[in-house]
Amino acid sequence: MAQTSTELPSVLAVDDEPSVLSALTRLLARSGMRVLTATSGSAALQILEEHASSISVLISDYAMPGMNGAELMHSVLLRWPDITRVLLTGNADMASAARAVNEGQLSRLLTKPWQPDNLRQTVVEALEQHQLLIENRRLRQLADEQAERLEHMHERLERLVVERTTELEAANAQLHRSLLEIVRLLVTSLEHRLPVRAARCREVARLAGALAERAGMGPVEARRVQVAALVHDVGLTALPDAVVRRPPGELAMSARTQYQTHPVIGQRMLRSVAELTDIGSWIRHHHERWDGGGYPDKLAGEAIPLASRIIGLADGYLAAVGSDTMTVRQWRETQKTAGAFDPALLELLAEEESGRALNKTAHSPPTAPAPAERAPLGPGVYEEAESIAVAIESLRTGMVLVDEVVTTSGTVLLSAGEQLTAERLQHIQEFQREGGLRTTRVGVAVGTLVTESAPPIA
Repeated sequence: MAQTSTELPSVLAVDDEPSVLSALTRLLARSGMRVLTATSGSAALQILEEHASSISVLISDYAMPGMNGAELMHSVLLRWPDITRVLLTGNADMASAARAVNEGQLSRLLTKPWQPDNLRQTVVEALEQHQLLIENRRLRQLADEQAERLEHMHERLERLVVERTTELEAANAQLHRSLLEIVRLLVTSLEHRLPVRAARCREVARLAGALAERAGMGPVEARRVQVAALVHDVGLTALPDAVVRRPPGELAMSARTQYQTHPVIGQRMLRSVAELTDIGSWIRHHHERWDGGGYPDKLAGEAIPLASRIIGLADGYLAAVGSDTMTVRQWRETQKTAGAFDPALLELLAEEESGRALNKTAHSPPTAPAPAERAPLGPGVYEEAESIAVAIESLRTGMVLVDEVVTTSGTVLLSAGEQLTAERLQHIQEFQREGGLRTTRVGVAVGTLVTESAPPIA
C-alpha cells in the first residue's frame, strides 16, 4: 500500500511498519523534504514506475516480507541507477547488508535504531549526491553540444575551402585561417566568461612559447604550444559560476572534483577538429604532475606530453608570482622537492627569467638630465628631458616609458625605455579593461608627452 500526495516528492521511504514510515515522514518533512512512502518493495516499484523522474533518494528497511531491502535496492540500481539508495538494517542483517554494499547496490548504509540527526544528515547528503550527478551529466552534455557545434563549423569551413579554391596551396592557407578562427572563437568565449583568466592565459602563452624554444622545439611546434596555452583553460567556460569564481583551493570536495574536469572538457571542445587533436591532448594533461599526483589521468614523468609540462609550469609559475604568499626565489626553492614540475624545465625557466632580467637591465634608460626650458613643438607636445607620472588611461602613442607596466601576475608587459605604438597602447588598454594590470600610473618622458589638447588614438 502506498501513500501519495498532491505534489510529487523527492524521497521515497519504504518500510513494512506504518509507524516507522510516519516517523520518517515527520523527520524529513521538518527539513523541507517531500516524502512518498510504501509498505513493501513491490509497492515501491509501482511508485517508481510512475514517478522515478521526480525521486532523488530511496530509503528502505532491510527486513521486509516478500522482497527485502537489498533486493529492492538491486532492482532500483538496474532500472533507475541515478537514484541514491540508503538502506536501514539491524545488527542481525548486517552481513547481508554488507554484501549489498560490496556489490555496489547501496549508496549509504545505516544501522537501526537510527539517530534522527544522523539520518536527516545522511538523506541531505544523498540528495546532494543526486543533484551533483545530474549537474555533471548536464555539463557533459553541454560540452558535447559545444564540440558538435565546433564540428559543424569546421565542416562548413572545409566546404568553403573546397568550393572556392582548386589550388592546394590556397586550400592549405584557407584551412590554416579556419583553424585560427576556431581558436579565436574559443578565446573570445573565455574572455567573455572569465576575462581575468583569459588575460592570464595570454601571459601563459607568451612564457610557454619561450620555454618551448629553450626546450629545443622548432618555431612551428613552439607556436602550437602557444596556441594550446592560449586556450588551456577554455573548459572552465562549461562549469558553473560557483566553481569557477573561487580559487580551487577554497572549493569544497564536490566542487573541486567538478573543477578538475575542465581539462577533459577542453579536450572535448577540440576533438572534432583533426588538426587540433594534439593541442586537445596537451590541454587534457596540463594539470598532471611530474610525480604522478595530478589529474585527470595521473600520468607521471615523461609520460606527460612535453607541451603539457611546459604549459603547466608556465601557468603554475605565473600564478605564484602573481600572489603575495611567497617570493619568486622562495617558490623556486619549494619546487626543487615539491615534485609538481619537470626538473629540467624548472632549470630552463630559471634561465629564461635570468635572461629577461639581464635584458631589462640592458635596456634601462639612462638617468635623465636636468630639466630643460619648455619649448613647445606643436599642439600638446613639448621637448623636455624630465619625466612625470601619468595614469594608464591617459597614455597616448609616442610616449616613452620611464617605468615598467606590470600585470597582476607580476609579468612585465612593457619595459622602461619602450615607446608606445598604437598596437602596444591597445594591448595595455585590453589588460586594463579586464582588470589584469597591477600598474595604475607610469612614468613617461615629458619630451614625448601628449597632453590633453592632443587627440587620443582611434
